[in-house]
Formats: sequence, C-alpha cells, structure tokens
Amino acid sequence: MSARETAYYLYCMAPPGGALEFAQAGVFVEDAGAARAVLSEVRREEFCGESAEERLQDLAWLAPRVSWHEAVVERVMEQSPVLPAPFATLFESLESVRGFLLGSRDPIAGFFRDLGGKREWSVKGMLDRTVTSENLTPALGEQSPGIKYLAAKRSQAASKEARSQWLRAVCEQAAGELRQQAPAFRERRVWKAGGPSDAIFNWAFLLPAGEEGDFRQRIARLDERHGPLGLNFVVTGPWPPYSFAPALGRPAETEEPR
Repeated sequence: MSARETAYYLYCMAPPGGALEFAQAGVFVEDAGAARAVLSEVRREEFCGESAEERLQDLAWLAPRVSWHEAVVERVMEQSPVLPAPFATLFESLESVRGFLLGSRDPIAGFFRDLGGKREWSVKGMLDRTVTSENLTPALGEQSPGIKYLAAKRSQAASKEARSQWLRAVCEQAAGELRQQAPAFRERRVWKAGGPSDAIFNWAFLLPAGEEGDFRQRIARLDERHGPLGLNFVVTGPWPPYSFAPALGRPAETEEPR
C-alpha cells in the first residue's frame, strides 16, 4: 500500500522506560525521547472519507475496533503508566507522530508526573425508584389512606420532593466521602441502560494502586447503607485514566473521521 493509503493509529502514550510487550499483532512503539507512542498502521479509508461517519454509527463495525483500542491501552497499563488517546486518532506519518509528541511534551510530562501512576475507577449510582418509593415514603411521613383525594395528591407531591431532596443529599455526601481519598474526580455522562434501575450518576476517580482496596470498602459500605432504599453503588475498574487525559489538541497532520 502507498503512504497515502495508510495512516498511523495512536492508541496511547507512555513515558520512557523498559520495553513494552503486546499480545496484539501489528502494534509497535515510536520513541520521541520525552514520551513514546503506541501505534499500528491502518488503512486510511477505514476511518477517513465520505463513508467514515456512517461506519462510526454502525455498532457492528465500531464495537470490535473500540474493544481492540481498549485492549491495547490496558495492555500498556499493565506494564507502564499510560496516557490514552481518543479512539481513531490518526497521523499521516511517523514524522508527524514524533512532531506531535515533541510539541505536546510539557502537558504529557505533566500528566505522567502528577497522574501517570494512578488508575481510574468508575462508580455508578443505580436507583430502583419502586424500591425507593416503597421503603422511603413511610419514613417521610406520608399521610394514611382515607384522606380526601386532593390532600392525597398534595401529600404525594410533597413526598416526591422530599425523596428528591434525600437523593441529592445522599449523592453529595457520598461524593464528598469518596473524594477525600481520590486525588482526582470527574463527573461523566450518564448512559441510560434500560432496565429496572436508572443510572443517576456516573463518577470517575483516580487512585494510586495501594489505596484501591480501601476505596472499594468505602463503596461497599455506601451500598450496604443505601441499597435497602433502592440506591446501589456499582464500582468497576481499574481502567486507564481516560477521564483525566489532558486535551492535547489535534495535530495539523491528523485526519479525523468525517
């Protein structure tokens, strides 16, 4: 294939150090002194051109490529601090890769200095509104049956508002407790899963490896405390620090899918 038919796909960056090993074929490292890029050579037409946007909406096409991207980044994380790159970050040449690394030297070095040795943990709040209503409403003093219809409706509205206030207070308190242990915190987009429970928050925390056990115990205590009222805390990880990667900008030679 000619140079115009191929591009270099960036998975992540790593600081200088020992050799990195990969289970995935075709993945290699380009060293620019201050940082290393983990790359593979791909067909440009897969990610660029008129049909790229349509392919990016096709889950059958997208899912295996996203999984491959994540698998490469996680393999690097097992061996080194890692700075993940967004999916489908492409360069025209190895020279442009090296130029990008050198041009972004300061923010990359700052990331590895301050956050590179830490890993991301996801904490989601799953609310079963039926369980919350059944178990929390009596504690909020809902009026007994037999009152008039209008009074009942007013009582229901008051109970709903009280439950909302309870939920906000619980979430604020829980986030505050967890942030005491985590050096970095982000609120992420909430994705609706479509089930008996609704996701009401999606938090990301960055933790040093030695503190992860204590963090999971905090989550377990929160879940034990609030689970009977319908609010469960679900923790997953560790993940590469996707939510904390600095915005390095788009290199001039990079072609994004469009």
